Order: sequence, then C-alpha cells, then structure tokens
Amino acid sequence: MVMDSEVVVLGSGISGLSTAYFLEKAGCKTIVLDTSDPIHGIGSTIRSAGIISHFFPFPEEIRIVQNSLKFYKEIIGLSSEKISYNNSGLLAICPKSDEKRLSDFTTAMSSANVNYHHLDNTELKKIYHMLSLSSNEIAIISEDSGYFDINRLFPIIFNYIQTQQNHLFTNIQIKNVQNGNSFRFDTNYGEFTSDKVIIAGGAWSDKIAKLFNCNIKFNTYSTQAAILSISGPFHRHVSSLPILYKMNNGLYGRPFSPSSFLFGDGTRKYLDDPNNFKFEPEESFNKYVLQQAIELFPNISVNSLQKSWSGLYTSSQDLRPIIGELKENLFFMGCFNGFGIMLAPGCSQLLSDIILNKTPSPDFNCFNIKRFHNKNIL
Repeated sequence: MVMDSEVVVLGSGISGLSTAYFLEKAGCKTIVLDTSDPIHGIGSTIRSAGIISHFFPFPEEIRIVQNSLKFYKEIIGLSSEKISYNNSGLLAICPKSDEKRLSDFTTAMSSANVNYHHLDNTELKKIYHMLSLSSNEIAIISEDSGYFDINRLFPIIFNYIQTQQNHLFTNIQIKNVQNGNSFRFDTNYGEFTSDKVIIAGGAWSDKIAKLFNCNIKFNTYSTQAAILSISGPFHRHVSSLPILYKMNNGLYGRPFSPSSFLFGDGTRKYLDDPNNFKFEPEESFNKYVLQQAIELFPNISVNSLQKSWSGLYTSSQDLRPIIGELKENLFFMGCFNGFGIMLAPGCSQLLSDIILNKTPSPDFNCFNIKRFHNKNIL
C-alpha cells in the first residue's frame, strides 16, 4: 500500500495535530505519523497542566498564545463534546528586588493588549483570603490567562483530527526514508510519500532529524508535577484561586478539582536518550512540593499527595520557539520551553502559512530557525 500526500507531519502531539489542522483547513492533504499513541504513550502533551498563560516578557509570544486559544475554542466549537476554558487569571508573585524583570512582562502584556493589574497585600487578601504577600513581594494578575482540563481537551483534538480528511497513523515504525524529488517512507504500515515533511517530535526531534541526515541542537529538560489533596473546609476557597506562579523559583499551580491543587516545578537538564526517560518524579520533589504548598497556603490543611509525574520538554538557546526550514522541503517546529500547550498551535499557524506560501506574520521572524544559522545550531 502506498499513501500519497502533500505534507507528512512526524509527531502527533499538540504541535503536530494543530499543524495538520491548519494545513487541511487550507486544502493541503496531510498525513500524521507517530511511533506511539499520544494519549496513552510517552509524549508530553497529555502530561501538561493545561495552562494558557499570557504572562510572557515578549509580545510576540503573547500573540502566539492568543492564537492558540482561538484554535482550542474553534476545535471545541466543532466537537460534539463541550468543555470550558477556566478563565481564572494568573497571579504572579515577584520579589521586589526583581521589579525590573517584572516590568518586561507588563510592557509585553500592554503591547499585546492583555489585561492585567497590580495587587497589594490588602487587595490580594480581600479577593483570595488564603493568600498573602510578604513585605518583600509584589503581585500582578494577568486577567486573560486560564486553563483547560488537558485530559478532556487533548482527546477532543486527537479525535477530531482522526475524523477529518487527513490521515493519522500511530504505532508507526519507519524502516527507511528516501528523499529524491519527494519523500518516501517505508514503514510497518506500508509506504507514505509527500512533497514536504514537518518534524514535530518534541524531545525526539533530533533523533527524527537524523533520518534526513540533519541535526537539531536544543536542550532537553525534565520537569515534574504533583496533585495535592486539600482538606474539606477549604475546598470552596481553593477551587476559586487563579493560576499561581512564583517568579523567584518557577513554582506554578492551579486548582485541579474542588478538593485538590496541581503544582509543577523541579526542572533540570536531561542529557540521556529520551527513550530512557523515567516518567516517575523523584521522592525529593514530592517532599519539596508539599513544603511549598504549606508555605503558600499556611492556613490550609494539605492532606496528602494524590499523584505525581514527570515529563520532558525542549528549549532553544534564546528560550524562544523554533520554526522553519531545516533544508529544502524539510521543516521543524519545537523548543517551546515547556509551554507547548500555550505556544504550539499559534506556531503551527505561522509554519502552515510558510508552507502554503502565504505572507507570514512579522512575528515569524522572532522564531525563524534562520536566526541560528550562524551559531552552529543546525
């Protein structure tokens, strides 16, 4: 069996699926291939906290997030299953000594027309009774930020893409790749051909690129998350909280259910083969996040650790996404710095415009892979 297409996308995480969506929407026949099922496999999308944050120091990233949110709402509108976007806002807590860094974020939000405002300790406690600031902290809330239940959202996207004209194949083993006038993939499922190829494989992207005699140099990091249960009398207060982000240590969290709260942190560089990654967090992280929760909620009883997990993400040298052409008709998209749910669909839209020969948004230049061509990245 031979299946022909205009574009083959390698990777069925959120970046691969959203790219396929935009290409198919424009009438471009697309095939998505992956080595595993992204809902039950080893990919990072389903392990996301589902947070959509507009809190970035660059307006270009914020506009990307805004377009990603439009994508999610569009997909949900097309689906028979309806879920809501919890527009709770994001509360960032920053040391006063880091006020200059905070001003980069507020300037970017103003430029991208994002609503935000500062909160002093009195205002904070009036709205969120269980939170307080120390004398050396300041707080700001990004009003447009929020979160989705990723365990519901991502299957909706996956199932929708499966029902459309593009073809989605998982558990694919690529035996050989030929690249003459077009690309030909010899797999356990048969042969696939395409005019163009997009690599959207997350931490596995460099391994995929080697099939085409290319290298993509990026940093890979592991990150950890946990869900903590909260005692009954405090359920109403906790479930009404916004997303929380501590700028001094990178800790973030959000309500997970009326009786639990999700925390994430524990990022460290990962140098091994991603196939060898263990998705269980270290015991030291579980203890650390419990202590952080107690410090953040001193008047609330944190009962126990319900669940914890770990995942991988990739990052470029300048901590901004990478989009563009590796070599003729071979494209790459990735390095979302742990913000794939926020950034991938918006970046997919930019890359789709390039592939479809549309005039790209000026924001594309900030993420174009060519910015690294003189820095030994490829």
